[in-house]
Amino acid sequence: MKRHRLFAVITLLCAFALVVAACGDDEATDDGLPTVKMQGFPADPVGLPALVMHELGIDVAHGFIAEYLPVDPDAATNTFLIGESDIAMEQDGVNMTIVQAEGHRAVLFAPGANMMTGIVVPADSSYQDPTDLIGQKVGHFGVDSGTTSTIALMLKEIYGLDVFTEYDLREVGPEALPELLKSGEVEAIFDFEPLALRAVLETPGRYLFEPAKAWAEFSGGWSPWLTNLAAREDWLAENEELAFGIRDAWMEAIDVLQGGDFALLREEPYKSFLELKSDEELEAFIQYCIDLPCFGTSWTQADIAALNDYLALFAENGILIDAVSPTPVAVILEDYFG
Repeated sequence: MKRHRLFAVITLLCAFALVVAACGDDEATDDGLPTVKMQGFPADPVGLPALVMHELGIDVAHGFIAEYLPVDPDAATNTFLIGESDIAMEQDGVNMTIVQAEGHRAVLFAPGANMMTGIVVPADSSYQDPTDLIGQKVGHFGVDSGTTSTIALMLKEIYGLDVFTEYDLREVGPEALPELLKSGEVEAIFDFEPLALRAVLETPGRYLFEPAKAWAEFSGGWSPWLTNLAAREDWLAENEELAFGIRDAWMEAIDVLQGGDFALLREEPYKSFLELKSDEELEAFIQYCIDLPCFGTSWTQADIAALNDYLALFAENGILIDAVSPTPVAVILEDYFG
């Protein structure tokens, strides 16, 4: 998966009860329940529901033990496909299309994080919409990243703007982008959360474009996810009941987070997991999650149809994929198992 979230806190994860085998305990002890390895990026908010389900016993209530497997962003898809994990929390529709085009059999089966990305500009700048950035230096972290490709597609569809030719794109790592904006080396940045929010706080800056909100307005209400839960089809074939339990536990954990206005993030181990720079940044991120909100809760045939239409736009514009997959990239488990 090419979101390139480069947070160096893998060792920190071993301090959490969530990490079982990764820190030396290979056996599940809760009445012989199966352990489910759920892979994600270190310190990535996308993995919060997995941490919540383990800490609150939601996983055990649904018949399994959740184990967080931290993975390198550049190796995540391969780790998932070769079976080192059971469930991937960082996949998306574009990546699943690429995976299937390469001959692998895997599908998305639940919503994950909403599109927690954005374009940030200095608060006192004159820019009013993305077209004002034509010809300006704009920082990003890779044309093949989900953040840049998604923003590029949306700006093409909403504004008729080709960021690859009309912006002066400057590539650095995602963690360097807030400082790049603060120093004035670029006029805007494309980044994901909580790094985009960090740029807002430290520059100080403001959001010029928020993909989740903009696409919902453009499309009549639907907006794509940043990530989804994914499983290999061979694993699903052998773990039908377990797949339902994982999905239901995941959705319950999201309900706990969002139903409590993300107040859990002020507590341990969630606060340490996120590795935010300050309490100010934490409070700002909590408010951001309440406002967006940070996680999706709807997974219907209408959502999947909208996702398929969205993926078709990537193919039509030649962004990351050239064609949509002839087989479903996203499924509802009840329909999948028949």
